[in-house]
Amino acid sequence: MIQLKRISSIIILSTIIFSCNQKKETKYSKKELTDNFTIEIPSDYFSYGNSEGRKVWKSGETSFLLIETKFANSTDLNKEIQEYSSGQDTKDLYKNKRLVKTENFENNDLKGIISFYKNDVKGKGAGLVTLTSYITFAIVQSQDTQFNIESMTLSDNTFDEIAKSIKSISRKTSSIKIPIANSFDKNKALEEGYQVFQEDGFMVKCKGELKLDKLRIQQMKQAGMADNSKPYHVYHNNTDYNINVSSFDQVLFGKNDKEIEDYNKNDLDYYQTKFDEMSIKNSRKKFKDYDAVYYENTQDNRTTKAVFFHHKMKSYMLQVTDDNNVEKKFLDFIDTFEIIN
Repeated sequence: MIQLKRISSIIILSTIIFSCNQKKETKYSKKELTDNFTIEIPSDYFSYGNSEGRKVWKSGETSFLLIETKFANSTDLNKEIQEYSSGQDTKDLYKNKRLVKTENFENNDLKGIISFYKNDVKGKGAGLVTLTSYITFAIVQSQDTQFNIESMTLSDNTFDEIAKSIKSISRKTSSIKIPIANSFDKNKALEEGYQVFQEDGFMVKCKGELKLDKLRIQQMKQAGMADNSKPYHVYHNNTDYNINVSSFDQVLFGKNDKEIEDYNKNDLDYYQTKFDEMSIKNSRKKFKDYDAVYYENTQDNRTTKAVFFHHKMKSYMLQVTDDNNVEKKFLDFIDTFEIIN
């Protein structure tokens, strides 16, 4: 009987040990990373201390996942991960980290690189053991978006979990961009006499050939002005025609539609205020379907009439200057202007 009880105890103990050694399957939850991207993270991670362009999730007191969103300036993933990883060495948690492995991956229009590290965290005082932390750094890029990813835990089975989360980053289906070429017939537009500036998203008819004003660009750079503007110009039969396109991609990166709309409105308000201060005649009304500021000014007997408006992450300024019949030339010019994306 005693022997039977002993055997039963061994069986029960063995069952408990076997049960404890079974690796629990990790469940994942889909989370919104930005307005255009999602990620799947372990379900036991909870949101913690998010801010603009930066999201943090934690699990317990020792595990976290941090993702920063920025504009993708470089396509060299090896360089990006080295700079990002080295930049973390100032933190005590990472000073003595040891590289375990690095892997690259691609997922539809995304590509990424992941580096895995271990680090010994020594306890202070008698009787405290040395713990091993498991660290992950990653860079994930789309065409214009970059995610800088940092993760740390004291659990040795999370490299695969974090890697799976990083590789799960995907673009929302509804935000896939339709190629510009599908939104208009370029050949037909050229046949009808339009000048097409596909990269900057517009076409227009003009009596002279509009070209990028490289001298103006050089002058702007010498004056220390931002280089996000592309001025097009032509002087034809005593008339100056100008179109200036400014990109706000970096300023508005990561913003949702409402935030972009507010930014564009505030920019128009700002210009109107400045025009009023300078006693430049101006008015606020629609240009086609766009909220716009119209203004005019006369200098050296030549009158300039212009319209300024925003579309998505760009602003457009259309301007005509002459000393004769400016109103008609201006209206004829802007009437042919069309956004093509």
